[in-house]
Amino acid sequence: MRQHSKAGDGPRRRKTALKRKHALKPARRRRRRSAAPSPAAKMARLRRELNEASELQKATSDVLRVIASSTGDLERVFATILANAVRVCDAYSGAINRWDGEILQLVATHNMPPAFAELRKLAPYRPDENSASGRLLMTKSIVHIPDLAADRAYAARSPTTVAAVELGGVRTTLAVPMLKDDELVGSFTVGRREVRPFTDKQIEIVQNFAAKAVIAVENARLLNELRQRTDELGRSVADLQRERDNKLMNLEAMAASIGHEVRQPLAGISSNGGAALRFLGHTPPNIEEARLALQRMVKDSHRASQVFDNIRILFGKADQGHEPIDVNELALGVLQALREELKDHRITTQAELTSQLPFVMGHRGQLQEVFINLVHNAIEAMDAVDGDDRILRVRAERHGGNAIVVAVEDSGPGIDPQQLKTIFDAFITTKPNGLGLGLAICRLIIERHKGHLSVAPAEPRGSAFRIVLPAGMPGVA
Repeated sequence: MRQHSKAGDGPRRRKTALKRKHALKPARRRRRRSAAPSPAAKMARLRRELNEASELQKATSDVLRVIASSTGDLERVFATILANAVRVCDAYSGAINRWDGEILQLVATHNMPPAFAELRKLAPYRPDENSASGRLLMTKSIVHIPDLAADRAYAARSPTTVAAVELGGVRTTLAVPMLKDDELVGSFTVGRREVRPFTDKQIEIVQNFAAKAVIAVENARLLNELRQRTDELGRSVADLQRERDNKLMNLEAMAASIGHEVRQPLAGISSNGGAALRFLGHTPPNIEEARLALQRMVKDSHRASQVFDNIRILFGKADQGHEPIDVNELALGVLQALREELKDHRITTQAELTSQLPFVMGHRGQLQEVFINLVHNAIEAMDAVDGDDRILRVRAERHGGNAIVVAVEDSGPGIDPQQLKTIFDAFITTKPNGLGLGLAICRLIIERHKGHLSVAPAEPRGSAFRIVLPAGMPGVA
């Protein structure tokens, strides 16, 4: 057998290996060149990423604009957020739920079938394993289910998951928690009708929209708090204004009352004083007549003193001088005292007074002044209508179990609806020469009797003033 020399074989083998190595290099270079993306593919990818970024920026701007312009209407804000999130993430439907500490209640939807939305409202989610939102409540973390129909909850025929698949048409779902300072306030979900999981970037986008929904909720809460505090401040200012008006009214009314009530006794004192001087100037002096004139002066001075006492009671302690009062007797007494004035104005009076009414505790003179003022107002109101249609109705009856209502109703033209809310305010008047104190003082008196004075249009026309007073003790009217 012929043998080859080892020394001679070595160089030939090395040359053959070098040839093969050089022959493989062009093939490897060709494979590397074919694996690199072409410039057109790079441009397409960059263009796609640019469009996605532009869409996201546009959606974000739209959402922020709606949040900034919102006046607390979360429904409009949620609708905008959902629509943009569904569009940008290439989903089909979306929903926002609010967490109240016990249940997750549906508050906004986008493209959700009506039957599924109605079921969701009737059966809110709770922390459990039977749905994506239920698992979210248990963990306060993102729940991403690529195929609901293949999920264990659907296999176990969980009603919520079965409804999502068969009524909502959801296959791929993503639920993101809405958190404020690590506190759960709701959930933000999007879904697809085909099995197509969301990418990491899309999940991040949904998280951003969920954060904006939290901002909208917080803005609405702060705005509602601001409105509430503004309303409280407005009521406080109104109360202060009313208190100021009441003080001014008290001063004005006190001055008017003093001027009106003291005028007569002062005139009597002056007249009787002059008469006494004349009787003493007679020759001989008429001592008896002078004595009678002086006695009348003393009586008039007592009357003036009583005027100040009555005014002090009205603007002093509320319960001073209170006694049991029969409102039927009081009303009939006022009508009797004003009988001639009612007759002069051709007004027909109708008194409908329920018998067996309990007494009320109050100041007789003050309540009488209220009744007189209301009747006088009715007389003046009916001057604007024909005499045959002038009817004054006074009714008294029980109000509930422990109160009495007295109504004074006229057939005049009525009160302007714009003035109804302020008709009892101080210095508000419908009369050309009125001070605007009559009804204000009436309300003050009734409120000091722990009652209520109101007015409403009468039928078919006119005004009906109602006085509600608490019953003080049983009695017979």
